[in-house]
Amino acid sequence: MDEIIYLLQNTTEVNSKGDVINKITEVKRYAEIQSIGQNQSYQAAAVGLKPNFTAVIWKFEYNNEAYLKYHDIQYKITRTYIRNDEKIELTCSSQVNNEEDMYGST
Repeated sequence: MDEIIYLLQNTTEVNSKGDVINKITEVKRYAEIQSIGQNQSYQAAAVGLKPNFTAVIWKFEYNNEAYLKYHDIQYKITRTYIRNDEKIELTCSSQVNNEEDMYGST
């Protein structure tokens, strides 16, 4: 695991005036980046998904985040798969058109 990704966590804080502030926290993780196979790509396309890659991290490091950042690009985690070796695969797709992301619209 030699690539760096950032899992994006959405948290809220209350400022001194009592206003609720949404805050995005980036949590650094080391991952193994795997390309999407041809068969997986075709299966995903059949249901309207366009996966870019799979990031493999330790299972205990994942806390159900919906987004991650890799090379300064935000991706949506569209599928997770827990493996038998205590790792989890996060299938990631880039966002297209006017999809909402963690920061608002793209």
